[in-house]
Amino acid sequence: MGKNKKNKTNESGKRAGKAGQQPRKLKGDGKPKKAKEEDHLEHIPFRLREIMKSKHRMKKGSLNSKKLKAAISPNSKAEDSQDGDIPVPHFKRGKQEGVKAYLRRMDNETKHVLFLTKNQVDRKPELDADKQEKPAGKGKSDKKKEHDKVRLQKLHQKKLDRQETKMEKEMFIDTVAFGEVSMAPPSLSVKPKKAQLKPQVTVLYSEHMLTSLLMCE
Repeated sequence: MGKNKKNKTNESGKRAGKAGQQPRKLKGDGKPKKAKEEDHLEHIPFRLREIMKSKHRMKKGSLNSKKLKAAISPNSKAEDSQDGDIPVPHFKRGKQEGVKAYLRRMDNETKHVLFLTKNQVDRKPELDADKQEKPAGKGKSDKKKEHDKVRLQKLHQKKLDRQETKMEKEMFIDTVAFGEVSMAPPSLSVKPKKAQLKPQVTVLYSEHMLTSLLMCE
C-alpha cells in the first residue's frame, strides 16, 4: 500500500511539472506565422482582403516579368568589342527557364545578330572619322530637319497673325469719355465694296455728267 501511494505521488508530481512547463517554440516559424496571418485576415472585410491579395499578385507578376526581360536581353558584350562592332551573345540557360523558352531566346538573339551583320555600315579605315558613313538612325536626317524648320516657321507665322488681329481689335475700340455727347451719327468716309448704288445717287451722278459735257461744248 505504501509503495502504491509513493508511485501515485511521483506521477502526480511529474504531471504537475509538465503542466507548469511552457510549450516549446518551433524552430521554423512558418506554421505559427501563417496561422497568425490567417487569423488577422479573418477580421478584415472580404473586399479589402481581395484587393490586398490582387496587389500581392501584381507585385509578384512584375518581378517575374523583370526576370524574363533580363533573361531575354543579351547578358554580356564582347570585352574587346570596338565602337560599331556587333556584340557576340553568350548563351546560358536560367534556373527556372524551360527548354523551349531557352531555345526561343537563342533563336531570337541569333536572328538579331544576323540582321545587324547584313545591315552593317561598310567601314573605310583610310578615311577620317568625319567622312566615314554613319549608321542610319543616328542624328537627325535632312527631311526631319526640313520638317522642323517648316513647323517653326508656321508657328512663328501664327504668332504674328495673332498679334495682328489683337492690334486690329484694339484699333477699332472707341473709348468714350464720361459725359461725352454725340451731336450726329458717325459718317462713313469710304464706301463699302459690296454696297449697292441708290437710285437717287445714280440720278445725281448722271445730271452732273450732263452738265459737265454741256460746259465743255
